[in-house]
Amino acid sequence: MPDDDPPLSSTVTETVTTDTGVDKETAASLNAQFEDFWKDEDAKTDGAPEAPGAAQETRESKAPRHEAKEAPLETKEPKAEAKEYTDDDIDKLALSNTDRSGVIEDFKQIKQLWLADRAKAKTEAERASKLEQELAETRKNAWTPEQKADYEHAAAVRRKFDFASDPEFKARFHTPITNTFQSLLAETVEALPDRGAAQAWARYIAENYTPDALDKNWWNHSVIDKIPDETDRAAVRQGVANLLRMQKERDAEIQRRSNDKSSYDNWMKERDESRAQYTQKEVMAEIGIQEQKLKEILRKDPAEAKTKEEREAIEKHNERFEKLNGHFQETMKDLSFNGPRAMVRAAVEATRALYMEGEYKKMEDELKATKTERDQLRTELDKIGGARRRISHTTGTPPSSSSKDKNGQGLSLSKDGLDIHKSFERFDWGDGS
Repeated sequence: MPDDDPPLSSTVTETVTTDTGVDKETAASLNAQFEDFWKDEDAKTDGAPEAPGAAQETRESKAPRHEAKEAPLETKEPKAEAKEYTDDDIDKLALSNTDRSGVIEDFKQIKQLWLADRAKAKTEAERASKLEQELAETRKNAWTPEQKADYEHAAAVRRKFDFASDPEFKARFHTPITNTFQSLLAETVEALPDRGAAQAWARYIAENYTPDALDKNWWNHSVIDKIPDETDRAAVRQGVANLLRMQKERDAEIQRRSNDKSSYDNWMKERDESRAQYTQKEVMAEIGIQEQKLKEILRKDPAEAKTKEEREAIEKHNERFEKLNGHFQETMKDLSFNGPRAMVRAAVEATRALYMEGEYKKMEDELKATKTERDQLRTELDKIGGARRRISHTTGTPPSSSSKDKNGQGLSLSKDGLDIHKSFERFDWGDGS
């Protein structure tokens, strides 16, 4: 530095302000955050120029940082409304030119955290809006306590009806109860003194009442008390007790299986598994029966072949079997998954197969007739050939294709339908006949 340069002054001689695009409120906030940092730096550097703030860059002498920054902030402007920043606005924020790389990195991290918080807030806002819509829809479709109670009652009735209507349940409980009821009526008829009136009464009861409609008091007062013989009364009383016990067991089973949804679902699962096992068992049993009718098309072991030709024939046979077996399996799957429609398709295919079998039988009969006719023609042809050989043996000159008949033609095997007599009549025997 030249010797004639003036000494450094402690007063602020010049202030240069560079606009960085940051509003005053943001600049004031950042200046306040970094104020302690600058004080510490001023103490360390002892006369070094003070670092610039976030909103403006100031060139100044050794004067303390807090004195220099008060000059541009003296003028108080009306407080502006808070600006609504977008992600692009945040991304464009930048500090002024500075050699303090640590500050710049911290500023970048602040921006990244700000953007991340905004994205998270936006996601939560969208989620809250969606939840509000779902809540409003739920409240709109919410049931009243009365509606909920009615639904639960209807669902319980439906579960009991489905369970009581199941074929397996009916076979296990309803059928024995009905049979016992009929037997009890028949036994009562035998025990009453007026047989004709008793039969008419029993028929009326069976046609108009079910066992559940007749309680214990009715049996005691309307039936048992009217039987004159004590032994018969005891027998009927025992039958009534047996009938009531069976009804009680049935009702307990219905209650146990359909009391709540979980019990009903467990029963449905057990029923489906039981039916699947039963279906599998029946299918395999019937396959064993039907295989006896299809022995000629079942798979054969190629190891049993004794020649190459026989092995090739067995392999072709097995290929045909695989194709047929694949069609069988696809049909079974169709029946299992598609129910009534698949049944109709299977029935139509079976009917068509029956029709085609009839057509094949007709063709087989025609083929047999054709073969028979062919064999007859061969026999006739053999006779003609034998006659020619005998002629050759007798005359020493076998007839040839150049031999002519009376009309100047040779022997013909097709013109007259291989008629032997006509062929001999046309042949020139050389005796003028």
